[in-house]
Amino acid sequence: MKNILLPTYLSTLLLPLLFFINPVNAAGEGQLKEGLVNPGFYDKPSWFKQSFLDLSDDLDDANASNKMIFLYFHQDGCPYCKKMLEVNFTDKDIVNKMKQNYDVLEINMWGDRPVTLMDGTEVTEKEFAHRMKVMFTPTLVALDPQGRPMFRMNGYYAPDKFTVVLDYLLLKKQKLASGDKNIPTFKEYYQQKKDSQKNKQKTAKRSSALFTEKFIVKTDNLKQLIESSQRLVMILFEQADCAECKELHGNVFRRLPVYQKLKKYTIAQVDINSPEPIITLDGRKMSQQEYAEELGIQYTPSIYFYQPGQKGAEHKPVFKAEAYLKSFHMQVLFDYVLQQAYLEEPEFQRYVQDYAEKLRAEGKEVDLWK
Repeated sequence: MKNILLPTYLSTLLLPLLFFINPVNAAGEGQLKEGLVNPGFYDKPSWFKQSFLDLSDDLDDANASNKMIFLYFHQDGCPYCKKMLEVNFTDKDIVNKMKQNYDVLEINMWGDRPVTLMDGTEVTEKEFAHRMKVMFTPTLVALDPQGRPMFRMNGYYAPDKFTVVLDYLLLKKQKLASGDKNIPTFKEYYQQKKDSQKNKQKTAKRSSALFTEKFIVKTDNLKQLIESSQRLVMILFEQADCAECKELHGNVFRRLPVYQKLKKYTIAQVDINSPEPIITLDGRKMSQQEYAEELGIQYTPSIYFYQPGQKGAEHKPVFKAEAYLKSFHMQVLFDYVLQQAYLEEPEFQRYVQDYAEKLRAEGKEVDLWK
């Protein structure tokens, strides 16, 4: 148990899940000068675990109480963290489940408090967040009884989906403890819950089609698309009856600063539930659903960005966005990729801060929640 959460182990284990993003307007690093207050500070719930952030000790405490650990990465001034605290963490059902089954350790991704890893190595909060490749806030990582990451939430989840995550983790923990290998994926479990709810609302009209736009290229060959494009490529992974997808198309994409940047991309769509075939970026033929499952898509809309490539080249995403984003953050994201800023500034959080401060210096209003 003492050899877990090492940097190399984490990088290998979490790499497929870690490139989700969530924008922020964080307070500066380091301590505030005497007499000053942090205007972006949000009080954390009193039921969060009071911890010295010695992960081995915290894991022992959690196991003794038959609980799991949630690592809650946050930062001051983050509107998504604020919403998580004010909406999810005040919901009676969620709070009761969290208190009973989870120890939540809050970690400021820019903080200087010491964190003791499982091997005894001591790092700061910000170094731990960096090692965990936290690219947005809030990020919540659930640990199993051995201290291994068993689920990761990137970005804000609405209370209904957040509750499903809590239930899913309890089911997964129970099955692992009993040796039952028949464990559904979160997508399967979530779909079962949605189907159950759908059966209770049979009279409700539901769409089976994705939201469409005139600037989205209709194609079943992603490989050909990326190799023939003269512009950066954006692939939207979406599904029907997705409230966040509806907001993306009906609100975010309709805002002029965002729309102007959209025109600089070649954009395609993948329906994560569709049995229709598609040619993947490496030339294989499979259903859109199989492709999304292979990539580990668990949030919609997820957005993958690619440089246009030569024939025969290996096409890997230069960045991934798999979290709830509002208009301002989407605008920053598109600039981040268009300008290839990730080459010089791999931490998207810092880029967002600089972007916002530049706009403020020009006398422009920055509203993170629009």
